[in-house]
Amino acid sequence: MKKPIGKIIDYLALSLLVSTAILLTLILNGNKTYQMITAIYVSLVYVIWGIFHHWREKTIHQKVILEYVLFGVLGCVLAIGLL
Repeated sequence: MKKPIGKIIDYLALSLLVSTAILLTLILNGNKTYQMITAIYVSLVYVIWGIFHHWREKTIHQKVILEYVLFGVLGCVLAIGLL
């Protein structure tokens, strides 16, 4: 049986990352450049987090990596488009 505490820590880290990104976006309300940098950074860290998470679970495949990359790019493009 896999340890559920590892999954809890992984998803807690992801939640903290996203919460920090939302707060930074709100704090940097007047500066579009820093908001764009924040969106790019969060997307990149999300991709790295996903790959690391699946690597630890030993469920990493090329399709999983491609999925995280595509969702990271999509999220980044949507976030920048909404700025």
